[in-house]
Amino acid sequence: MNQNGYNIITKRHIGSIKVGKYLCPICNTIHHTDVSFWKEQNGLITEVMGKLLMCLKNGGDSYRRMAQISGFILPFKKSTMFSKFSEIVELTESTPSIPQGKIAILNFDEEYLKIAGKWRYRLTLLNYKTKIPIAEKVVKNLTNEIIRDFLKSSFNPAPYEKIFVVTDLKPGYKEILKSLFGEKLIHQYCIFHLYQLICKEFSKSSSLSEFLLQYKLMNIFYDYEMEVLQIEKKVHEEKKLNELDKKELKCWIKIQKEELYAYFFNSRNNDSKKLRDPVEAYYKMLQVAEEYDELPVNIQKRIDMIDDSILNFLAYRSIPDAPATNNAIEGYFSVTTNPILKRQMKTIEGAERSIKSYAIERTSHYLIKKGTEKVTPQITLLELIIPLRILGNPI
Repeated sequence: MNQNGYNIITKRHIGSIKVGKYLCPICNTIHHTDVSFWKEQNGLITEVMGKLLMCLKNGGDSYRRMAQISGFILPFKKSTMFSKFSEIVELTESTPSIPQGKIAILNFDEEYLKIAGKWRYRLTLLNYKTKIPIAEKVVKNLTNEIIRDFLKSSFNPAPYEKIFVVTDLKPGYKEILKSLFGEKLIHQYCIFHLYQLICKEFSKSSSLSEFLLQYKLMNIFYDYEMEVLQIEKKVHEEKKLNELDKKELKCWIKIQKEELYAYFFNSRNNDSKKLRDPVEAYYKMLQVAEEYDELPVNIQKRIDMIDDSILNFLAYRSIPDAPATNNAIEGYFSVTTNPILKRQMKTIEGAERSIKSYAIERTSHYLIKKGTEKVTPQITLLELIIPLRILGNPI
C-alpha cells in the first residue's frame, strides 16, 4: 500500500480526525483506515445524550430549556433538540409490564388532556404490582366501544384464572369488563372515588350534624370510628347553643372543625384508617341506613348506590393484597402529565411521545430495582467526548 493523503471526519462540537487513504499498487484501489471506533464512540455519545434528553423532558423541561442545558455539554438548537428527542423515543422500545402468575391485578382509568384547545382522553391500563403501564393510548373521543377495543387489544385474559380490575365508578365499565373477561372478572370500585363523591355532597360550611353524617358514610369501608366519636361529642355541644345567632354559631362551628382536624392529624398512626372486613362494612352501612327516611335526598341516593354495588366495593377481600382504590394509577398520572407537561402537549403524537418517554424511564428504574438490569449509563459524556477531542494526528 502507498499512502495517498487523508480525509477529515468531523463531529461538530466534539472533534475531528484525519483518516489515512492508501493506494494499492497492484489493483490500483483506494482503501481507508478503519474508523469503526469513531462510529462506535459517536453512537455511545448519542445514546447517553438521548437518556439525558429523556430525563430532562420527563422532568418537565421545555425544548428551549433543554437546549440551554445542553449548551454546556453539546450545543443544540431547540429544533434539533425536538427532532433528537422524537427520534430517540421512537427508536426505544417500551417493555409492556405483563402480570405474572395466575391472578392479574390491574388498574384502569382515563385522564382528560387539553391538546391544542380541544379535550382528548388518555387511556391507561396499569400493572398494579409493578406500577408500570401495560398499554396507553390518547384518543379523540371517549366511548364504550373505544374503551372496549383498547382493552381487548392491550390485554390477553387467556393465561389467567382471575382478573382483578380496579376502576372508578363510571357506569359503563361494568358491562365492558364483563364482556371481555367473563367469569374471570373481579371488579373493584375505587373507594377513594366514592369518598370524593361523598365529600362533594357536603359543603365546607355544613353544620356539625352534617359533618358527623359525612364521617359516618366514610366509616363504612375504612375505620373512622375515633373521628366519629369525637364529632359526636361536638354535636352534643352544638345542640346546647340554640341561643347563639347564625353568625356566632357559624363562627363557633368553624373553630370546632379546625380543632377536630388538628386532633385527627395528631392522633393518626399506622394502625388507623384500616379497611374493614366485609361483614363489618355491611353492618356499618346498615347503621347509617337506619335513619334513611330522615336523610336528605342526595344522601339517600348515595346510600342506595353503595347498597346496589356493595360487592364491587368489597371485592378487595377476595384477592390477597388487592387494592381497594385506584391510587396507583392516579399517582402515575400526577407524575407523567403534571401541569407543566400538559402545557407542552400540542398534538396527540406529542402527548403519546411524552407519555412513552416517562413509561420507558419508569420501566428502567423498576428493572434496576429488581436487579434484572444494570445501572446505566455505564460511562459519562466527558469520558466519551474527551478522547475524541485529543485526537489530531493522521491514523
